[in-house]
Amino acid sequence: MDGEGKMYTLLIADDEPLIRNGVKKIIDWESLGFSKIFLAEDGQEALDIIRKNHVDLVLTDIVMPFMDGLELTEILSREYPQIHVVILTGHEDFQYAQKSVGLGVKNYILKPIGAESLYKEMKEICEKLHIENSQRQYVQSMKNQLRQSLPVLQEQTLNKIVCSADRNLKLYLERAKSLQLDLSQGPYEIGVMDLDMEDISGTDYDLYLFAARNIAKECLGNDHYVFEDGKDRIVILCRCRKLDVDTHDLIYDVLCVIQKSIYNTVRLKTTCALGTSAESVEELNQAYRNAKKALECKYSLGSNNVYDIEDLNYLERSFYYPHQELHRLTKSIMIGNTEEIEKAVHAVFHVNGKDGSLSGKNVKVIYMEAMNSLLRELAGLKEVPDEMWNRGFTLYQEFDKYSSLKELEDGLIRFACDIRDQMNSAQTNSGMQVIDKVKDYVMKNYRNAEISLTSAAEFASVSTGYLSGLFKKEAGTNFVKYLTDVRMEKSMQLLRSTDMKTYEIAYETGFSNPHYFSVSFKKYTGMSPSEFRAKE
Repeated sequence: MDGEGKMYTLLIADDEPLIRNGVKKIIDWESLGFSKIFLAEDGQEALDIIRKNHVDLVLTDIVMPFMDGLELTEILSREYPQIHVVILTGHEDFQYAQKSVGLGVKNYILKPIGAESLYKEMKEICEKLHIENSQRQYVQSMKNQLRQSLPVLQEQTLNKIVCSADRNLKLYLERAKSLQLDLSQGPYEIGVMDLDMEDISGTDYDLYLFAARNIAKECLGNDHYVFEDGKDRIVILCRCRKLDVDTHDLIYDVLCVIQKSIYNTVRLKTTCALGTSAESVEELNQAYRNAKKALECKYSLGSNNVYDIEDLNYLERSFYYPHQELHRLTKSIMIGNTEEIEKAVHAVFHVNGKDGSLSGKNVKVIYMEAMNSLLRELAGLKEVPDEMWNRGFTLYQEFDKYSSLKELEDGLIRFACDIRDQMNSAQTNSGMQVIDKVKDYVMKNYRNAEISLTSAAEFASVSTGYLSGLFKKEAGTNFVKYLTDVRMEKSMQLLRSTDMKTYEIAYETGFSNPHYFSVSFKKYTGMSPSEFRAKE
């Protein structure tokens, strides 16, 4: 009984009209919760009524023509187990009543029937009916909830079986069976699909995700499974009849169809990858992990494509570690030019092969090395804001959040430029120390024809732009003019104190071209080197 509002239906079966009508009128059935009462002369008539109407309680005699009460009870216990049966019997038929217990009958009432005793018996029976009805309603409600939750439970179980390496496989396979998931037979192919949801948020996010999953299911049919393994990614589990190259290629083509269908329907870009085949459920997790690895081809080969594990294997075989390029990256920070930093970051990731292709693993290796180099440069500064350090370590840990190599490069470039700016800022308070250091460098290296503003900036651990401005501010001249002045003064000393030939002095003071030395000398002193020596 659902509260007090539930009304029941009663059927009285007895071949004696006096008994039938007497039982109907002797008590107030409505007060017990019965809204309708059917009467039957025998078991067959009772069964016909039950098959056409809803009946909750049956009061039946045992001895009746055509079909007795025990036969009726047996049929009801088999076809309508929810109907509560009460046997009406006399003392002479008590042995039959006892037999009815084996048929699920829990109550029997002895004739003759008194109003008070019948009401008392029926009240107890009705209370049982109420409880049983509530239980049935609760069980049905749970079944409905389970039915509604079935897709979610199936997905959770598939996620554990396929995506989790640390799981009790036997337990989850048993659970899968109870949830109507058929994983009894392999082999299997596993694909993963990365959804480009960067610009989608809010309610639209769930709609696009729902649409993508439904489209994938429609393309695959009921024999295969589609579920999520995390944010923005869908797993496709295909059950195959056989395991060979043709099957693998067929599933690859299916992924291409799914990708195209999703884009044509909702304009959502995806990147798909197919891993190794799995002969049994025990191999599903490895196949899934290989598919995720193959997905990393997007970092070098681009997104919005479909990749196979063999694509990843090719990239792994062609890897070259970019030592020189990483050195160039740190040097570019000291040079200070944004364009140089951009070129250096790009070179780090595009030195491999003619097309610069890298596997996801190797992209991560290079990224980590690049971040290590940048953090070492940061560590070389005396004072670094906490925010700068926190940002650096966050970038170090967030490799997997990048959806493309371009995003990754842009992140490194921004951080490298910030380090450069921080470096320049830290150098502002020690300008004269830098100038003194550079002047000392010039005095010791003026003989080297390769000396330049860039090499001096690198020596002083500052950017070229910073050093150029600082030289004009603190020394009152530019770096090139200062270097030329030093070389001219040294050449004049040599002309005064030695018999060295002009070309020898040129080389000795850092000029690689004797003619250029002579022109520069005359411009500086107003005399040629020979005239200067003759005058002195």
